[in-house]
Amino acid sequence: MTGKPVIGLLVIGQAPRPALYAEFERVLGDAVELKMRGALDHLDDEGLAAALPTGATDTLYTTLPSGRSILISKKVVTEGMAARLAELEDLGARAACVCCTGKFATLEAPGIHFASDLLAGAVSGCLPKGRLGIFIPTPSQTENAQNRWGDMGYEVEVLAVQPDAEENDIREAARRMSDAAPDLVVFDCISYSSKFRRVAAEVCPTPALLAASVTARFAAELVGV
Repeated sequence: MTGKPVIGLLVIGQAPRPALYAEFERVLGDAVELKMRGALDHLDDEGLAAALPTGATDTLYTTLPSGRSILISKKVVTEGMAARLAELEDLGARAACVCCTGKFATLEAPGIHFASDLLAGAVSGCLPKGRLGIFIPTPSQTENAQNRWGDMGYEVEVLAVQPDAEENDIREAARRMSDAAPDLVVFDCISYSSKFRRVAAEVCPTPALLAASVTARFAAELVGV
């Protein structure tokens, strides 16, 4: 035992997620102990291949431990989450963060904190009204993003670019975003990295919120570091 407070990270695919882990370490340093589990840790390659989305509202984007990115079924993910959250509790996690900006209403419970809610709260605190520029991983998520942020009263410009895109593709997406003239940019997927944000900011220097950073900073407050 390290004596450090434990923060649990539940990813929607499989653990480990080295790049995401590194994003939390970037914010938290060595002040905490991070424990990560994946909602689909119990599935093999065949099981993952069978967990295909059935439609736009069932589509989630995740990166596998190998670095390969896939689209998976939200229903399948949700079914695997409860067991992993119980594991994190058994590991002594003082805060358990669901590392996905999708909504999982059936999992709501004390001690479980959702990146989606934390990001929404940070956005509303930074920009009570105005125009949001939303980056999402895939075009199939466009309507959901428009509705979710639009229902909060914002004008919304949504652009799809994968978190693991090449730098030239990031810059092109950032140019398009800059042309839309948002008041605040939101990287609406936990897989977007600080490197992605830096590259995009070279072209679109609008203030921006990164889901991973927002979640990590909130978790730090919860455990008192």
